[in-house]
Amino acid sequence: MFRLDTESILHHPRLRFLTDLVPIVEHLDHLEKFINLCYAQEGYKVTQQQRVIALRATDESRLSSAFKSSLYLGKYTDMSNTDRFLKNMVAAGHSYEPIRGETVLFLFIGVAKPVYDHLVTYTVGRPTRIAGGQRANVPWGFELPVEAKNPAEYDPELERIREVIRLAKQEHTEQMQAARSKLPVGYIMPPFLMEFSEEALIKDVFPQRLFAKGAQGATVEVVSNMLETCMKMDEEKWTFLLDYHGPHLAQWEKAMRTLRKEHYTLVELAAVAGISTEQATQADLYDLLIQTLGKLPPSMWEKMS
Repeated sequence: MFRLDTESILHHPRLRFLTDLVPIVEHLDHLEKFINLCYAQEGYKVTQQQRVIALRATDESRLSSAFKSSLYLGKYTDMSNTDRFLKNMVAAGHSYEPIRGETVLFLFIGVAKPVYDHLVTYTVGRPTRIAGGQRANVPWGFELPVEAKNPAEYDPELERIREVIRLAKQEHTEQMQAARSKLPVGYIMPPFLMEFSEEALIKDVFPQRLFAKGAQGATVEVVSNMLETCMKMDEEKWTFLLDYHGPHLAQWEKAMRTLRKEHYTLVELAAVAGISTEQATQADLYDLLIQTLGKLPPSMWEKMS
C-alpha cells in the first residue's frame, strides 16, 4: 500500500498553503486513496520524493525494452534479456528507440506555476499533460522563490491569491477566468500530471532542467525529485543512463575541447593543477582532467547572484 508523505509537502519551507480556504488535507487524503486504487493495486510501483510522485513506469520490469532491443539487434533466442538495451545499445551508442515509447507518469503536488511552465515546454516525448484549468480550480497557495532573501516581502502575494478566491468563489463578483489575471506568478497550482518518455527524460529534461549550469532553483528541486522517483523505481537502469548523460558530461566535453585546442602535455597539466610532474603521473588522469581543464565558467545566473 502506498502512503503519501504529506509532511514533505505541507511543511515544505517555501510553500505557503491556503488551508483556511482550500481543503488541502482532505484533497491529499483522497489522492492517496485513489493512487492506491488506480495504480498501486493495479501492480504499479508508486514512488515519491517530496512533491513528486511517480505513478507508473511502462517499462518497470524492463521486459518491453528488452524485447524491442532484441528485435533491433536480431537476437531471437533470449528476447527477455533485460540488460541488452543498456549494455548493448546505450553503451555502444545505438538508437534509444526501445525506450522512446516507454514512459513515466508523474504527479506533482504543491508545485508553482513557474516550474509547470518550465516542464510544459517539452512537447516531444511528453504524451500526457493533465492540469486543472483555472476557470474552476483555485490555487493552493504561494511558493516563495528559491532566491528570496526577505520572505516577508512576499506576504502580499498570498493576500492577492486570497482576493482572487474571494472575488470568484465567495462573492462571485468576477468569473474565475477573469480574476485569475490578478494571480501572482508564483501561485501553487492544483496537482497536475505530466508523462515523459524515458528517452526525453534522460536526453532532455534532466540535462536541461537539472544538470545544466544556470538551471533555475525551484525547477532544479522538482526535477531532482523526478529523478529520485525514477531511481527508486529502477536504480540500476537510471544509474547506467546517468553515466552516459549525467552532469559530468559538460565538464568532460570542455576538457576534451581544451586538450584538442591547446595540446597540453602532462607536464603542463601538472602545472595547471599545481602539482609536480611526478605527482601527476600517479594521479587519476580522469579526475585530473576534470578538475583542471574541465572547470566550467560561471553561468549568467551565477554572475548575477
